[in-house]
Amino acid sequence: MLNSGTVLQNRYRIVAPLGQGGMGAVYRAWDMRLNVSVAVKEMIPQPGLDPQTLAQLRNQFHQEATVLARLLHPSLVRVTDFFEEGDNAYLVMDFVEGESLAERISRQGALPEAEVLAWAGQLLDALAYCHNQGIIHRDIKPQNVIIRPDGRAVLVDFGLVKLWDPHDPRTKTVMRGMGTPEYAPPEQYEADTGHTDPRSDLYSLGATIYHALAGQAPPTATLRIASPEHFLPVRQANPRVSDTTERAVLRAMELNRSRRWGNAAEMAAALGIQGVAPPIQAEHAVTQAAPPRYDGTAVLPGARPAAVAAPPRRRVPAWVGISAAVVVVAFLCCAATTWFGRRMARRGQALQTATAQAQTERENATQTAEAVAVMATRDAATAQAQAQATPTLSAVRLTATARIQATRDAQAEATAAVLTCIHNAAIAPFEWAVVMCDPFDNNVNDWYIGDYEGDRAIGNKRIEDGKYLWQAEAIDSVIWWTVPKITDLSDFYLTVQARRVEGPEKTQYGLIFRRADGDNYGLFKIRDSGDFKFSIRSDGKWFTVLDWAESTAIRPGETNRLTVRAEGSHYTFYINDQYVAEADEDRLLQGDVGLAIEMPDAGDECRFEFDNFEVREP
Repeated sequence: MLNSGTVLQNRYRIVAPLGQGGMGAVYRAWDMRLNVSVAVKEMIPQPGLDPQTLAQLRNQFHQEATVLARLLHPSLVRVTDFFEEGDNAYLVMDFVEGESLAERISRQGALPEAEVLAWAGQLLDALAYCHNQGIIHRDIKPQNVIIRPDGRAVLVDFGLVKLWDPHDPRTKTVMRGMGTPEYAPPEQYEADTGHTDPRSDLYSLGATIYHALAGQAPPTATLRIASPEHFLPVRQANPRVSDTTERAVLRAMELNRSRRWGNAAEMAAALGIQGVAPPIQAEHAVTQAAPPRYDGTAVLPGARPAAVAAPPRRRVPAWVGISAAVVVVAFLCCAATTWFGRRMARRGQALQTATAQAQTERENATQTAEAVAVMATRDAATAQAQAQATPTLSAVRLTATARIQATRDAQAEATAAVLTCIHNAAIAPFEWAVVMCDPFDNNVNDWYIGDYEGDRAIGNKRIEDGKYLWQAEAIDSVIWWTVPKITDLSDFYLTVQARRVEGPEKTQYGLIFRRADGDNYGLFKIRDSGDFKFSIRSDGKWFTVLDWAESTAIRPGETNRLTVRAEGSHYTFYINDQYVAEADEDRLLQGDVGLAIEMPDAGDECRFEFDNFEVREP
């Protein structure tokens, strides 16, 4: 056990233990950098484990922690940091204020059905979000459901891999001694993690709901198999529960996995809960006929539907291997920007350096937003000076390297300024270098501004009040794009905040990427009617990779963050930091990145605003 006052990583000061088990402990701690409470989970390796097995387990632990740090849902808390110190591994999570569902049941007994169903809907929505990304929780129980002061249920403490040999008898002994088998489905009793799937989570949630409604925990799966009469229906313990709710809970708790609900959306519907996303289904590619070629540099031809083509290759996410039980209640959280900050400090040479003019401006800044603006101004001055000095990219990079070497202190401060511009570090690849971080406080990246008029659209683009504003009127069906001053990219992480200010819902806005020319590019776009699409134009022809699909992540009329991550032929898409889809498409290799709007009909008038355009590359 760590003592109160112990400091980890020169940052996290241990306040008090929250719980302990055979494989580790959880502590309440104080983040001395951000001045907030956190939960720190300590993972203690099994004594005598051979080095090769331990190294494999540590690597799996790191992979799972990285995946969990990307989760963003109001009923989940996420990892903000993970590290090793001494022989132990540590996970840092948000400390969630509130009481556990177990404590609420202990204090009040059986809880009102309407209250329990409200929490069940929130938890099922969180599980649907996780399952759609190939992640299972594996440790749902009343102790791991926190009821916040505002009444929302938050699911904590994913069953991360343990640093113990799953085939060692000691592992099962320790887990039995600390676990809660009343909520574990029969397939989860073995330490082997290969036999669980989303239906295992639904069993555990069903058992948790049973406990909340009945006021008593259900019998274990093994006891139910040996003595079925010990398992009483919910209504025998609490007659006030509706027959509909009882049937849905009992089906979720079927011992035979094939008889349970197939997914969270099915279970939610049976409980009368609306809005839970169904599992993501495989998409089919649809090719589109090429419209008349247009050779302009700012207008891309609109798409027209045509015949069906072969479906795209899609990558099915691998289920995260996570273990059967956890040591104690702990809390996963967001704010992964803290760990990103530490990693970014190590990658300082990937950032643009500072100039004397920007240094003066930054010294006058007193607020975070002002610091970001100063960073952008400094980058602009550096980029312009380098561009005037040499016409080649290699020379620019040599100049940048020399400047970085000569101004390390200023660069460290510039790194801190850049961090304030990163609004979605939770899903960003922390190890990738920031190529551009544009808050649109000025036109440092040479976006097109001014009036324009063509044979397909007329309009205006300008930078104003920290936004890139785009107003247009369609003369004909048109896709209109703009790209900043940036080198061609192959693998990249691209994100922007965007909003439709005026215009019909059918108008579309999004990101253009790997644009080699006007006839070869990718397009990820959304409509405020609540759907998104991924299509590519290759050699003058249109191909729909992901056809229009609905997503509850889209906020109509509000600012939406759109994100694309491209690695080789694989693309992953997020809306408002929520995973929505992925696809494989190998017809695009590299090219420009930028912003795009589409007006499908002549006479459409629209106005959009964009902000916080960020690009990273490996």
